[in-house]
Amino acid sequence: MCSGEEPVSDVVCQEINCGTAVTPAQVPYFGESPSLSQLKSKCFGNESSLSQCTYQEIKESCVDATAVCSHSKPIRLLNGTSRCSGRLEIYHEGEWGTICDDRWGMQEATVACQELDCGTALSVKYKAHFGRGKGQVWLDDLDCTGHEMSIADCPHRGFGEHDCDHNEDASVVCSESIRLVNGTDRCSGRVEVFHNGKWAKICKNWGNKEAAVVCEELDCGSPKAFQESFGDSRLRGYATTCAANASSISQCTFEDHIGSCEGASLSCSGVPSIRLVNGTDRCSGRVEVHNDGQWGTVCDDEWDIRDAQVVCRSVDCGTALTAKSGSYFGQGAGNIWLDDLGCVGNETSLFHCRHPTLGENNCGHAEDAGVVCSADIRLINGTDQCSGRVEFYHLGQWSSASSQNWGTNEAAVVCRMMNCGDPVGVSGSYGRGGQLSWYRISCSGRESSLAQCTMGPYTRSSQDPTEEASVTCSGNVKLSDGHHRCVGRVEFFDKGQWGGVCGESWDPNDANVVCRQLNCGRNHKITTIAEYGHGSGMTWNSQIECNGMESTLSQCTQRPYKDKTCNTTSLAGVVCTGGLEVRLGGGQDECQGRVEVRHGEVWQTVCDTDWNMSKAQVVCERLECGNALSATRGASFGQGIGSVVQADSCFDNVTTLEQCSVKGFGGARCGHDHDAGARCAAPIRLVGGSGQCSGRVEILHKGQWGTVCDDEWELVNADVVCRQLGCGHAVAAPGSAHYGRGTGPIWLDNVECRSEEVALAHCKHPGFGQNNCGHGEDASAICLGSLESPIITFSPATEVKWGDKVEITCTVLTQHLGGTFRLKRTQDSFKLEKFSDHEAAIFSFPHVDFNQSGSYFCEYVKKLPNQNINYPQGRAADLTVTVKLEKPSISLTSAHAMVIFSPDKISVPKGSTFSITCSVHSSYPGGTFYLKESHSNTTHAIPAFDHSVFFMAYFEFPEIDYKNQGVYSCVYAINISSRSFTSDPSKTLQVTVVATSSSVALGVVGGVLVVLLLVLVVVYLLWRRRRMGSDTLVQFINRFGGAIKQDTEDMNSGRGQNAQVKDHGYSRGTEDIDADDDTSVERVSEDFDGRVCYELEPLVLS
Repeated sequence: MCSGEEPVSDVVCQEINCGTAVTPAQVPYFGESPSLSQLKSKCFGNESSLSQCTYQEIKESCVDATAVCSHSKPIRLLNGTSRCSGRLEIYHEGEWGTICDDRWGMQEATVACQELDCGTALSVKYKAHFGRGKGQVWLDDLDCTGHEMSIADCPHRGFGEHDCDHNEDASVVCSESIRLVNGTDRCSGRVEVFHNGKWAKICKNWGNKEAAVVCEELDCGSPKAFQESFGDSRLRGYATTCAANASSISQCTFEDHIGSCEGASLSCSGVPSIRLVNGTDRCSGRVEVHNDGQWGTVCDDEWDIRDAQVVCRSVDCGTALTAKSGSYFGQGAGNIWLDDLGCVGNETSLFHCRHPTLGENNCGHAEDAGVVCSADIRLINGTDQCSGRVEFYHLGQWSSASSQNWGTNEAAVVCRMMNCGDPVGVSGSYGRGGQLSWYRISCSGRESSLAQCTMGPYTRSSQDPTEEASVTCSGNVKLSDGHHRCVGRVEFFDKGQWGGVCGESWDPNDANVVCRQLNCGRNHKITTIAEYGHGSGMTWNSQIECNGMESTLSQCTQRPYKDKTCNTTSLAGVVCTGGLEVRLGGGQDECQGRVEVRHGEVWQTVCDTDWNMSKAQVVCERLECGNALSATRGASFGQGIGSVVQADSCFDNVTTLEQCSVKGFGGARCGHDHDAGARCAAPIRLVGGSGQCSGRVEILHKGQWGTVCDDEWELVNADVVCRQLGCGHAVAAPGSAHYGRGTGPIWLDNVECRSEEVALAHCKHPGFGQNNCGHGEDASAICLGSLESPIITFSPATEVKWGDKVEITCTVLTQHLGGTFRLKRTQDSFKLEKFSDHEAAIFSFPHVDFNQSGSYFCEYVKKLPNQNINYPQGRAADLTVTVKLEKPSISLTSAHAMVIFSPDKISVPKGSTFSITCSVHSSYPGGTFYLKESHSNTTHAIPAFDHSVFFMAYFEFPEIDYKNQGVYSCVYAINISSRSFTSDPSKTLQVTVVATSSSVALGVVGGVLVVLLLVLVVVYLLWRRRRMGSDTLVQFINRFGGAIKQDTEDMNSGRGQNAQVKDHGYSRGTEDIDADDDTSVERVSEDFDGRVCYELEPLVLS
């Protein structure tokens, strides 16, 4: 399509559902299509498809039509030194934002430079190299292949999803005026230059000088001796000439070429070389790189397996097995070219990884980095170095293994070659390997290399579905005999076999590396006494020394014990945080933060409804973090991710917590803005002094007492210690083991308190166990004296009803009367203060609601002329505000009688009028009664009306029918503070509808039968009255009117409650009732089932 017709873009954008056409300030470069025929189109703009436009084929050359639609995500560069360098920004939802430099590399830069029509990517920049941006950080963790048309097309977290700030804004430097197109790598291709605002080609008759300028400008070394062709284009051609001092093609002269112009192609030698020196073979050794004509080394700062992976790929040595540090292969000489490398692992050169300026470092050659590569085997596209598609080096080239006959034996050999433990999978989808030679391989499983196995060429036809072989290995570290994969005895795979690790020198740094390698979080606790058994294998007689920053255990220094053998009763073990049932996230350390619980391998947050101190204490106890100081609510440690569970009986104790971790936790409807948290405080003590309020500071962590280093130890730190111990204020903070040297670990160093902390562990510090001290630097504290913590009490109780009056009393035992009591709540900033001349202060809440629920504690401050004496914080106690509804009563009322009675069953003539009454005693205003019928599953609702604290509702049945029969019950519901509460159902009432007497009274025969029936009924009732039977036929008569009164259900006689209501709709005179009947009615009325109370006249039996 030739450009020139604006409606064409509108039609295209609409047809492909990409919005409307827009005109960007800078039109991106979309390439050319020289091999296609050319069409001139005519559209009106109202077409729904491009096929509805008219076309005309033209012979002359034209500019390709392009379209930019409104749904596209344009990018730009700011603050750079040219139009093709700067901070990268992307436009989304009407706002420009930056891109985070996490995983930012040359592939991403290549896409950006191409999208910006800026030629080849020269380098990537990190850490806001071209200044900090503003507004949103739109993209993070980009993972481009280098072939996408735009940055927005690359895989990423999602727009606005990131963990960065503008200090991590990504930048790029592109070659503004030159690019190589259609090459095999970034340093080869057809030469094109940006001249006079357009891209053009350079004609082939150029010289070596011009070619050298291009290679140098692209940081691609020098031109190769042999040059190949990478095709031609129909771009405008120029002849170019460069001066001797030209460093960029833009500094050269350009002239229009007369006549035919074949475009020039160029192949450069590539990026600076890399080599491995002093290793045991070609694929191991000290890493050296070539720059500015000199070989130099790489510093091991931040050197890890990802950096080693790039090295092994660069020297065609397969996969990285280990990244060595500390000049493992001897010290080099000359420059240290690279330091603080931050490779992602998919780069093609170390120079493409994030790093400071070449030659900038703070290292010596004792820190030279090295690698050990797999040499003759590699695993491609796996999730880690121990999984992927199998490729092996055979007859001077890399080849693929066929999946035919591929099984556990062959996979075992590969895992052994990779030093990756045992095979756990022999199939998987790891992509295709391209045009490699294929071999069918057969192994016994005992070979040390695939070269020792039987192999033969495998020819694969185009219809052959056979795939390349793949493998997943266990890795060279595992934890055995624990209850979870992240807990157990440490076993290490080396030299083809598994062995235990000696526990004599095992420390938290070593354990941290194991937990990191197994993706199990961090070290929680180490063991050295064979707590998880001895296993059946050998024990390595080596001392492992990690600094804690390594990514795999094989990167740590391993030295055989000299003149001794490891005591086999001492075996290394570890409990990683990933194997715990609970953890605290988002806090300063592992003992405070957002509560997260584990079910299987899934971590979930906890809803703060019903969250309290006792449940927080269970968490602190399980984590061996001491006592709970607060149970926080409202996502005070930030919002978590994933599902949310209830704070229910799972948190009753450590055992129930462990059981729920296996069986699962109950789901909650909370959002993450209600994530619960906990603050635990490691216990402390003062040792070696004259009493409990002076001495060497020791802190209990993971069940072991340890000391605190005196680096940055000041009076404010000692003051926190004294207050935590209830010893008043600090008067001195000695260092240098003033009260003698301690033993065991040094748990804390560089402690920085602000005086407001309630526990030493809550002060800022590098982390438990992180120190550079000896016990000659143990810190101490001397306190003013013992001070009692204030005590909190609740009246009438700790669990009260909504609307009740509550009094909270703070009491302190002290000689310093006349101070200020403070009532605080752990989950928020609530605070009340009251001065008292006595030992107690009362804080009153006349009518509590749900906002008053929470964990409360007391503080006491005595103000003196020169200082304030802050007493230790009192222990927190929970106040729970609840709504408890009584079970309602259900009773039956005639429409014509002011009488209520409560049978279990009732028979009602069809067509009768009657009502069911629901009633309840409640101290809460309003509410609704629901009458539920179980058979048809119907519910009727009527608002309750009240007589003081007595609420009721009438459910009228004006003319009862068979459809109304069933089993009824009452439920009382109320809404308080936007929360709904429902009572338990009342007892049930079974209503049966029977035919009316009029339906059988037609005719003479019917009349006779009725008379006979009435005679029989009278006789039967007289007999029943004497026998005081349980079935009663009741006729309700009301002559006087009056209020209906509630029957008391629990005063029933206890006999069967079956009654039949017969409403005749007329009144009988008192003269119709003889004295004998009156006496009988009064005698029976106290005992018949469904007892009738509050009669306005006697019942008449018929």
